Amino acid sequence: MAQGTVFDSEPGFIKVLADTTTVPIYVNGSLVGHTPLENPIPVYQGIHHITHHPPSISDPFLQYTKTNGVKQIFVLSGDTVTVILNTHLLANRISQAKKEHYFTNYIGIGVSLLVLWQLWVLAN
Repeated sequence: MAQGTVFDSEPGFIKVLADTTTVPIYVNGSLVGHTPLENPIPVYQGIHHITHHPPSISDPFLQYTKTNGVKQIFVLSGDTVTVILNTHLLANRISQAKKEHYFTNYIGIGVSLLVLWQLWVLAN
């Protein structure tokens, strides 16, 4: 019995381009290398997630905000899909999301203190 290849059918490929060098590239949560990647990444046919942040990153803004940090693509067997990661733009979006989050928290605290003050005034 002959041993088969890793791929039962012809693999698809993902070619990753980034605006910055030495960016770590993760496909489906696994590190595949750093940019610039010389060769396309062979993958099974199907849906794949490409990002430049590890899945275990502790920054909640990357996990729970819509920053487009993760690219979801579908790769067909024998096809090559090119993904462009704009890391500079993502860093700006994360910074903006953090500012919005802090601003919203300050407004919430201010409104809460105003309500408590109004209740205190009404009670006296």
